Amino acid sequence: MKLLFHTAILFFMTATVLPQNRDADINRIFANIEEGLPAGSIDRFSNYFADKTFISLFNGKSGYFSANQAYYVLKDFFSIYRPISFKIDNLVIDTTNPFASGALRTSYRGIRKSAMVFISLQKYGDEWRISQITIN
Repeated sequence: MKLLFHTAILFFMTATVLPQNRDADINRIFANIEEGLPAGSIDRFSNYFADKTFISLFNGKSGYFSANQAYYVLKDFFSIYRPISFKIDNLVIDTTNPFASGALRTSYRGIRKSAMVFISLQKYGDEWRISQITIN
């Protein structure tokens, strides 16, 4: 009976701790993206790219890229379309594939442009990874 009681307590403790860690991990990734994008600092979140990350950009570049390729695709994009600001407006983390969206403002040759950014995460093993970035 004691073993059953201890097992039940352990189960309830684990059930309450795991979602908090999960949410903290997800929020940290999205916070790094929200800090990195307006500065054009892909380094702030590039360590979260999945092995195959889908990227779709308004300049026509689209496809699945390795983590290393994704880094350079975005770095090149932001060297041309200089980011001015980015803010996450919509954040959904209570799903199997958490996602966020927000408005990005860029400047290209002095012309300002607004775009919508959509980012989704996927669980790979024990870690959350960026599985998709769309900038349209």
